[in-house]
Amino acid sequence: MKIHRIYIGGWFQRTILHLTEIWKFMKFGTSEINFPKEELEKYRQLLKIKDLDWKSGSLDCIEVKTKKGINYRIYEDGLIILEKKFVSLKEDFKDIKTYYDNRLSKSLSFIFGKGAPVPKELANIKTILPYIVTITGAAKGEMEKIFKDFGEKISTIVSTSNEQVQVYRSMGIILINNIEDEKLAQEIIESQIFFREFKSQLERYLMIHRIIWEKIEKIKERGKIKGTEIDDLRGELSKYQKTITLIDARIDQMDAYVQTRQKITDSEKIAHYLKPLFQFKFEILLDTHSYIKNLWKMTTDYLNSAIEIFNELQTKRTQNTIASLQLIMAIGVMATIIANMGRETWPKLTSLGAVYIIILLVMAWVLNFSITTLYKNRKYSVKSEIEKNIE
Repeated sequence: MKIHRIYIGGWFQRTILHLTEIWKFMKFGTSEINFPKEELEKYRQLLKIKDLDWKSGSLDCIEVKTKKGINYRIYEDGLIILEKKFVSLKEDFKDIKTYYDNRLSKSLSFIFGKGAPVPKELANIKTILPYIVTITGAAKGEMEKIFKDFGEKISTIVSTSNEQVQVYRSMGIILINNIEDEKLAQEIIESQIFFREFKSQLERYLMIHRIIWEKIEKIKERGKIKGTEIDDLRGELSKYQKTITLIDARIDQMDAYVQTRQKITDSEKIAHYLKPLFQFKFEILLDTHSYIKNLWKMTTDYLNSAIEIFNELQTKRTQNTIASLQLIMAIGVMATIIANMGRETWPKLTSLGAVYIIILLVMAWVLNFSITTLYKNRKYSVKSEIEKNIE
């Protein structure tokens, strides 16, 4: 058995603009954004770059060789593939993941740290596992031992029709045995990682849809709410709106990435291994994407209907507050008129008169506070507003 290389990778939606930004940062330590020069250089040095090259092709990419013995490619569509020549699997796994977590990820997060913030529903979803290992000449028992040594349980075993190439996988490790052409192995691994990450993102968007839908439903299904709760609930809905808007934009872009990757993997050689070994079809991926896209359209409409209800409740509360102020003003005017009826002349301002005015103002404030508090604690019917909107 001969172990060749270890790979990990991930996919985060990017464009040629982002790739150019990464290139300028890695090559020259510069950025179009006004980052402090010393900060840029600190994160650039963190990468331990030995050699750097821009490769043009179906998708442009930056190829990086590091002083740590780890190489990686960053493609214009956002696919990142890290690889390392085999020395010792335990050390190799640790080294390649540590480099990604503590160096590459931190540096990329820094240069993309400005702009629209990522909502908490999308945070901490960037996984780059499992490890993928290319091997030749391995017997079944040898591959099973690798999983046993790492405490991993084999979930699937697949092979090509002639059983020349086998793939063993668990949650944390994938072993690919007997692909002699390392370049072909790289292309297959890239396609597999892209497909896996794309599908994973769609699954996460489905999960987020369910969470947000349930939260909106709980708000809309409340029978009555206090006036003091309206602003907080409206603010909560606004947070969901921000998340939905960002995810909606990402979903709209995703099919273009699939179509580009599909063209790259249409070669007879890659397709010969991809379908039997990793069981995926781009057509199914596009169908799933279309389903999620329609689902988020429903989520957006549902959220907008909830926001409209709370906008109407806010308007109603404001109108009640204005009405209370008008009442106070009317009472004040009436009290002044009544107090001075029958007088031939208006009283001069004296210390007693000043006290009288202060007492009048205090009474007005107490009355206003009482009425405002009454409207704040007044129960507003959410369901009646929903029924009104339906009509």
